[in-house]
Amino acid sequence: MTEIAARARRMATTSPPTREPRRRARALVVLLATLLSLAACSNDSSQTASTTSTEPAPASEAETGAEAETGAEGAGGTEDTVLETDPESSDPSPARSDDDVAPALYDDRILAADIWDDELRVLSAGMGFDGVIGWPDEELETIRTGGGSFYQPECADDPIVSGATAAGVEMFYRGVADDEPDYDDGLPVVFTWPVLTSTVHPEDFLFTLNTGEQVVPNAAGMLPNYELNERNTVVLFGDFGNRLEGNDAVYPVILEIIDDGTPLRFLGPDGEQSGVGLTWTGGGSPYETGPALVGAKLNHVGDEAVGEGGAGPLDRALLPNDEFALYGGGDFRIRLLTSGGYTPTGITSLTPDAYENHFRVHATAEDGSTILLTDVNVDYEVAGGTLRVLGLAELGQPESERVTYNDCYVEDADNQIDIILAGDEAAARSITFVEVPAQGDYLPLYNPGGPGPEPFPNVRYTAPGPPDLEPVINALDDPMRVSNIP
Repeated sequence: MTEIAARARRMATTSPPTREPRRRARALVVLLATLLSLAACSNDSSQTASTTSTEPAPASEAETGAEAETGAEGAGGTEDTVLETDPESSDPSPARSDDDVAPALYDDRILAADIWDDELRVLSAGMGFDGVIGWPDEELETIRTGGGSFYQPECADDPIVSGATAAGVEMFYRGVADDEPDYDDGLPVVFTWPVLTSTVHPEDFLFTLNTGEQVVPNAAGMLPNYELNERNTVVLFGDFGNRLEGNDAVYPVILEIIDDGTPLRFLGPDGEQSGVGLTWTGGGSPYETGPALVGAKLNHVGDEAVGEGGAGPLDRALLPNDEFALYGGGDFRIRLLTSGGYTPTGITSLTPDAYENHFRVHATAEDGSTILLTDVNVDYEVAGGTLRVLGLAELGQPESERVTYNDCYVEDADNQIDIILAGDEAAARSITFVEVPAQGDYLPLYNPGGPGPEPFPNVRYTAPGPPDLEPVINALDDPMRVSNIP
């Protein structure tokens, strides 16, 4: 998850064959934060108070980029829910010193964001990884002693490292003023509905550990799930556990969303709803079991990508990464939602051409048997017609003269991955599951606490994700998306 800051510095390595020396990550993070603040201040100055509306904007008027301020009609189905929020119900307290923390990420904008259930729930809240947030620097020995990953690929001038510096966290995440991140742990909380981001604060979250101790995060934020059609995963940093084994292992087992004076609020199919009182129970160490799927949702692709981006400088570094940029469109999109970042090693990126390494789609044949869609660009005969997998999207930019699908590829490392398909609508309705085999000929996936290609000896890294089979929600008729116009 926090790889987004470290990975941003690798952009220049995608310009073969001659590479210019690249700036260090911290300098680029400062630049992005400054630009985000300037852009958001400019946008805020033009906003006016709004009234509640459930009238969706016509599809022909829907905007698709970070500047979009209108809802869009769900392609191929019923209209998205579009609501304007009451500023008084969602703005953080004036007493908070959060206004200078990347305002574009905390402005309540939502555009064609998925809802994963009619009910507001916490889908996952397990610990992601231990101790790699808040490095004092990104030198080899710092990363080694802190238990991080460090990799120097041939395509890069600078190494790829796990984690993030304290400076990077403070620029993009809201935190407790007197508690600077210092070898903190990372933990993503995944909800069924998108959050109204102005209400996100670390004090909204109360964890109970398996030791009985209760802790509140040090920082909370929307990166890397910042795009307007995402925003249902909040990333937290704090002291949530360790990477020890057996009875010495510490990890969260209960999460409660509590009232911190500015309650965490969400946008659902019928409007705003407070998250106060939501609970999650689970547990387990990420050093025993890695990330898993918590959702898979089938939608029409439509005529354009809606809700992409949301913060100009980040958009320019990471986008476009949608099906139109990568494949010229397609007919259907299966959006996968994960409990943690899905990467091949923990620090190298998942690439759009990696479908066959990690995934397969299940569909039903005319005779009721199961057809496995294992290969890309192959027409599969299923009930209702044919389906063809084009590849993955919602990662990074398409391959080009300056972008290569290799160890230096830059992707957004968030909790969403798209599988893009072409074919007949009746055939798409036969899709039943997405599988992550994670064994045999299929490679496992790791969260950002993983070992990387060259792990340090005697360091315990997060475990690979388990084999997984996730039912696919059919949203072809009802797109199950919501939008918000602040």
